[in-house]
Amino acid sequence: MTATPMQVLTRPFAIEPVTNISLPDGIFDNALYNLRIACHYTNTSGAHLTNVTLYIESVGDPGIVPTAKTFWFAAIPANATVLVMWDANFMNAAPGKRLVSFVAKADGFDSRRTISQIFVSQTRFDAASNTYRCTVEEGTLTVSKISAIVQRPTWGTRDREGKCECPPEGGPWVPTGMRLAWAANPSYAGTHGDLPFSDPWWKILAIIVAIIAAIVAIVAAATGNGTASFGASGSFDETQPSVTCCTPDTSAGPKRDYTVAGVASAIAVGAAAVALSDAADPFWRGQEKTPPAKNELTTGEEVVATWALPEAPNAGKAYAAEVKWSYTRFTTGQTYDYAVSETQENVHVSDGVQVDTPAAVHPFQPLWVRAQFRKGTGDLFRGPELYAFALFRSPGDGLYFVVPMTDDGLGFDPGANDGIYAGSLDLERAYKLLLKDRLSVEGIWRVYVFAQDVNQTKPGTAPEIAAQHIGGFFVSSAIHITFDPSLPCPLEAQATINVI
Repeated sequence: MTATPMQVLTRPFAIEPVTNISLPDGIFDNALYNLRIACHYTNTSGAHLTNVTLYIESVGDPGIVPTAKTFWFAAIPANATVLVMWDANFMNAAPGKRLVSFVAKADGFDSRRTISQIFVSQTRFDAASNTYRCTVEEGTLTVSKISAIVQRPTWGTRDREGKCECPPEGGPWVPTGMRLAWAANPSYAGTHGDLPFSDPWWKILAIIVAIIAAIVAIVAAATGNGTASFGASGSFDETQPSVTCCTPDTSAGPKRDYTVAGVASAIAVGAAAVALSDAADPFWRGQEKTPPAKNELTTGEEVVATWALPEAPNAGKAYAAEVKWSYTRFTTGQTYDYAVSETQENVHVSDGVQVDTPAAVHPFQPLWVRAQFRKGTGDLFRGPELYAFALFRSPGDGLYFVVPMTDDGLGFDPGANDGIYAGSLDLERAYKLLLKDRLSVEGIWRVYVFAQDVNQTKPGTAPEIAAQHIGGFFVSSAIHITFDPSLPCPLEAQATINVI
């Protein structure tokens, strides 16, 4: 028999399970001990497959310990891509590229093994110096002197009667500058050093640092200390404006939604990635402008960047960042400098989202949601181009339930790769959790939809080309960051369902 035509065609990516967000460019960082290994598994044939099983066979690092789980699908449509993910412990993971072996088996076929790479970094915080160090095989990036717009805990305008509400966590911090120092391992000759993982720009390591600094407190609040390599993030040089609005919901227990806080943080720190450019980051551009003399070795590099945001950063919006940065190359012979002042724009844009839900359902019928996400060109995102999910919130100040949304032609999704992402909530199972908190299943359920783009770069792409394709940015969100306290609240349901 021939091998099962199911393959992992693009790089697996990291999901943080408390906030449910994909980490920048899908990179795994062992500062967060518990992560999910997520991947898009594609039926590469032109026919339906039946009785399909998918599982992780092994990981090429004994420090990465996945929880054994086999996914079973009664059928997977032709050319469909399904999203699967495994919980794993990364506490003892070594930084670098690591191989993961996935196995697929369908009726009428032999098993097929797919070997894919994942990228692992190691971030540590030094409280004494208020610095972060992100280590990969190619070197170490030290991040310090972070400046930020701090959104106060009283963030957003609360409206209990309408669709709006405050996030149940304090507002995110929006970075406006930082110092980045790169120490290559080893020192190198010539104009350019090795890119981290031979794939993303150096700036991606800085964004990993920023998102970990932003969410480590959220993770600790949800699961307790001992789930990350450090329990506190550093302090910031606060810049204007400092935003203060109304008092959010701070009720304890499962009513608090850590996904909302995580999404807000991911959107906010994305401003740093925008400021440092997708096309080529300041390290690469600085290197091009400062070629060292013959026989000199580059021993260190530094970028100091600051930026102003004329408007608040928001998912899918082409907001601008007015940037000033300087690059310094330290060599065995001398020091080289280069500086730039420019305006950068977010290129991870979308043209809105269309959300569809039933107006009303009876108790214990599934709640479902469908959404279409449009690119800036007007075309639809399709299939594995997005990692999407929805939050269903039970009536009143109820519980949040996270459900994945996929374009795989299964469940409530009408067809694979048609640009409609769908997800559903089993109300019968939800009801058991609601009972514990004496909450009702009947009433108005609110629905919030989110989507992050996924790095679609094929393995083997040249590093300087691959580095220009970055994933993990929110292109659609029910959360809106604002610098103006008079504007509407930051969290707004895109749809409601009445359970009657």
